Amino acid sequence: MVNYQFEIKLGQLLKSLSYALDIAENRYYGHSRRTAYIAHSIAAEMGLTEEVLTDVYYASLIHDIGMAGFLSNYSVIDIHYNEDLKKKHCDIGYRILDKLPFNDKVREYILYHHEDWQGNGSYKLRGDETPLGAQIIHIADYFELFFVRKYDEIHENYDINIIKKWIDVYRGKLFKDELCDVILEVIKKDKFYLDLKPENINQALDIIEPGKNTNINIHGLHNISEAFSILIDNKSRFTYEHSQGISQITSNFATYLGYNPLMIEKLTISANLHDIGKFVIPSSILEKPGKLTSKEFMVIKSHAYYTKLILRQVDGLEDIAEWAGNHHEKLNGKGYPERLNERTLTIEDQIIAFADIYQALTEHRPYRSGMEPKKAIAIMTNMAEEGYILKDLLPDFKQLVL
Repeated sequence: MVNYQFEIKLGQLLKSLSYALDIAENRYYGHSRRTAYIAHSIAAEMGLTEEVLTDVYYASLIHDIGMAGFLSNYSVIDIHYNEDLKKKHCDIGYRILDKLPFNDKVREYILYHHEDWQGNGSYKLRGDETPLGAQIIHIADYFELFFVRKYDEIHENYDINIIKKWIDVYRGKLFKDELCDVILEVIKKDKFYLDLKPENINQALDIIEPGKNTNINIHGLHNISEAFSILIDNKSRFTYEHSQGISQITSNFATYLGYNPLMIEKLTISANLHDIGKFVIPSSILEKPGKLTSKEFMVIKSHAYYTKLILRQVDGLEDIAEWAGNHHEKLNGKGYPERLNERTLTIEDQIIAFADIYQALTEHRPYRSGMEPKKAIAIMTNMAEEGYILKDLLPDFKQLVL
């Protein structure tokens, strides 16, 4: 196997992906990141090992990964109050992580993070049958969602007695006594509340992040990007396998053009993640079969902006973020969201754009059949003549797909 000289920080990547999950449709901004902070605070107060701290932190950041895809039509509250939806999103999250470079503990924490102490959860695990890490995420998740968030909206200052009353309602029922005692110790620190503020949470996570030296290579990143491409495509029945199709075309095209193996992998990853910004777009707009209003089109266009914003948060993904975020830019400056042009767009940007255009034209949608390849190429030829896409690249692309 080729030894690619490429590594990125896993913690940084997960924080970026948790941001994507937190800004998704029907989600609460900052929920995953604040849950991760609370869970880490509990685990640290308990004196757990660095390995456990790291696993709890990583699992907390993406504990709601199973809420993406088709479950994005439901709100966080809908899912927390519906046993069937709770089980589904835990199952989906567990299956997704099976494709990712995490150990079994992280997967178990996500699968069981809605089990309660009395054994009334989705899998009916009772007491310490539920892994401790999952128990920690469970109490952190509920505390953020049902206390901290509501309390923020009502009160200027926290009152420990009010928190104690809230905790005691669930003591020995939803949560283990020991965890209730620990969280009551954690909340005595003023720093705890200050770190949870929206303006502070990212910096706070950077400071406390366990496993700072944990890196992943290009293969691990590829696997994560593939898993997220499935989530992205599953958000709408109109885009089923869209990102995966673009990924395949991009890989084949980059290989045909003679790129080295590392560049082929990076371009393929970019293609997998090019539509990650669509997490933000309401399904009602994504799935609208008719013509979009101007306001709706503005919302749709924002997905490319969010794609770049999400991916640029990770050191080492700068070029991947650019290629992914520029897939709707045009050489004549008529694209979006930055109105870039031939002076700033690269061949790599165009490779992703070509794959995106061709895939969109040829894939089947519920409201229309996909075009034949020759017709799609004819449309792309017209686009090249009008300066939208790179004319010099078209002959190679035609050789690849026809």
